[in-house]
Amino acid sequence: MGYRLTKFQVTPGKNEQLELTVKLQEEQRSVIHGIVLDFNNKPLKDAVVKLFEVNNPCDPCSLTPITHAFTDECGQFIFGPLAPNKKYVIKVWHSHVTIKPVVIKPDQCDPPHPCKSCEDDFRSGLEENFIDEEEK
Repeated sequence: MGYRLTKFQVTPGKNEQLELTVKLQEEQRSVIHGIVLDFNNKPLKDAVVKLFEVNNPCDPCSLTPITHAFTDECGQFIFGPLAPNKKYVIKVWHSHVTIKPVVIKPDQCDPPHPCKSCEDDFRSGLEENFIDEEEK
């Protein structure tokens, strides 16, 4: 059994001591907390974790998307508060794409003032990639 978080404000006056008694309401809702690891048991940052509610256990396509989260630097995620006694499905996706930065610098002979040698290089590059229909 859990208890609902309660939030309140207080403003003590001069030379005043407040004696507070906080009574929490019973909380029926739940949370799901987890961690996503790679094949080497290392935490995966920025994995997408999607939460679905199961509408019909006999129909795998009856899932209703509820929410999603991204894992933090420790591979952790959390969903909640969730209704008790409902069935959920969690799907995880992470891309192992390597991002390779590419810097493209303009040629010295870019328009508006192309020089003759650049025009010749450009045309020869086009000719190398051009296949004449008769050659096929």
